[in-house]
Amino acid sequence: MNLESFANMFVAGITLGAIYLLMAIGLTLVFGITKVLNYAQGSFFTWGGYLTWILTTKYVQWGYPVVIPIVMLVAFCAGILFERVIVRPLRRFSGWETTAIIVTLGCALVLDNLALVLFDPLSKTIPNLMEGAFRFGGLSIAKHNAIMIVITIAVLVLLWLFLEKTRVGMGLRAVSQDITGARIVGLPVDRLYGYSFGICTALAALAAILLIPRTLLYPLVGWTTLLKAFVVIVLGGLGNIKGTLIAAFMLGQAEIFITYYVGGMWALPIFLVLLVATLAISPKGLFGRW
Repeated sequence: MNLESFANMFVAGITLGAIYLLMAIGLTLVFGITKVLNYAQGSFFTWGGYLTWILTTKYVQWGYPVVIPIVMLVAFCAGILFERVIVRPLRRFSGWETTAIIVTLGCALVLDNLALVLFDPLSKTIPNLMEGAFRFGGLSIAKHNAIMIVITIAVLVLLWLFLEKTRVGMGLRAVSQDITGARIVGLPVDRLYGYSFGICTALAALAAILLIPRTLLYPLVGWTTLLKAFVVIVLGGLGNIKGTLIAAFMLGQAEIFITYYVGGMWALPIFLVLLVATLAISPKGLFGRW
């Protein structure tokens, strides 16, 4: 492998890691605040892709500057509704976090089969954010991938500012640190739980908009991305946003080079072996705390 090929693969790994980061950061945020692993995240990824397909290809041909805000807003509202109708009633019972995991898994199966009934099993495509490529000497970066990186960085910066500088963001951080103390000082815990699920689903929808033009859209497309996002959050440490950031880009690079050397079909099995090994050796993850 020459230097130019290595550079191109490295950039491809960064773009792939950016997608896994959007999925994983949503899961990490929800787990850090509610202590629930949301298995329906992959299904919201799938439905974000189908809504994008409807708005860009099927019925209308709107541009992405219009489609992205609409899809993220719909996903955000769907996440809040999901928490309010499905998850919140479970909190009346002891051990509700474990029950919520099972319930979100059941909801994922329902949503995926609903997509299968409504949209049929045939694969679909959606257009790239932008066609063509930027060339810098021997380095070639697809414009779609470049925009993916820019959007991911912008979203991360906005999310950081939201969590650090706004009252709602500081409330979310307070709930994640001490829910009892948050209730004592009068924070609206139920509303903040809803916001965390809304942000989680909005990030999943954005990840679908960015990734699916590079692959295909079908009813079970969210599961592969969800599994890789789980590997990311386990490696990064559950609830650890900085660890998730590092692990996502590590996984993106690993997938590109595994695909190059041994084939794409081996990427997910190797990641699952890595997941089991990490849990066996360091249950807290590579960057997590006990």
